[in-house]
This record gives sequence, structure tokens and C-alpha cells, in this order.
Amino acid sequence: MDSWRGPVRVLIAAERAIFVLAGAMFFVAAFALTFRAAIELWQLIVGPSSEIISAGTDFLDVMLLVLMVVELAYTVIISLRGSVLRAEPFLLVGLIAVIRRMLVITIGGSGHGVTSAQPVELLVLTAIVLVLVASLVVLRRIPAERNENLDIFNVKDPH
Repeated sequence: MDSWRGPVRVLIAAERAIFVLAGAMFFVAAFALTFRAAIELWQLIVGPSSEIISAGTDFLDVMLLVLMVVELAYTVIISLRGSVLRAEPFLLVGLIAVIRRMLVITIGGSGHGVTSAQPVELLVLTAIVLVLVASLVVLRRIPAERNENLDIFNVKDPH
């Protein structure tokens, strides 16, 4: 069993290096997207009133993407700390992604005509939002000490 100790340490170090690189890339992406959101906000403020819906949609789209990337970066940080992975960040990313898609459908569809699939897709997305919100409510009601010890992914830190 001791003959595996060296290779296991190499793999653990490689895993940590990949997490550090992924986290750094998430933060670079978040800063770039935040800069892009500032540009979109400026367009919303100074742009013509005829473009306000388009500029507002673009701004919301980029900001929701920023929130998704930051939540993913937070998850990487939790992994690097060796903490137990929790479901809440994943549920938040999913919720933001669904809301983002709903905005694209409703605002994007308002100017281009509605296809027959869009109401069905919005209904499915609404159901997904309800399930994700209910899941978040249930997780928040679990006492803090029990929630911290709840390892839903069965991930154990090898250290």
C-alpha cells in the first residue's frame, strides 16, 4: 500500500494545480465580463431611448453571466480549501442560468415573433426555477452545523 503513496501525492498535487489554474481563469473571466458589463451599462445610460430594451437586455445578460462565473469560482475555492462540497453554489448557478435563459426567450422573442415551442420551454423553465428555489429553501432550513457536515457528494478530503 505504501508503494502508492508517491503516485497519489503527485495526482493530488496535479489536482490542486488544475484547481488553482481553473480558479484563476474563472476570476480573469469574471473581471473581463464585469468590464463588458460596465460598457453595456454605459450604453444603457447614454444610448438612444429606442435601444433601451436591447441595451438593458445585454447588460442583464452579461451581469447574470458574471454571477454564474463568480459562483463557479467560489466552488473552486471551496475545493481548494479541502472543505466539503455543498449543493448550494451549484443550485445558485443553475438558478441563474435558468433565469438568464428565460430572459433571453421573453425579451428576445418579443421582437422576433413567438414560436410554438417558447411557451412550453418557459413552462418547463418555470418548473425548474420552482424546484431549484425549493431546494435552496430546504438547504437553508437545515441547521448550520448539520449542513456543514452534510456531504451530499460523498467527497472526502484525502489530507
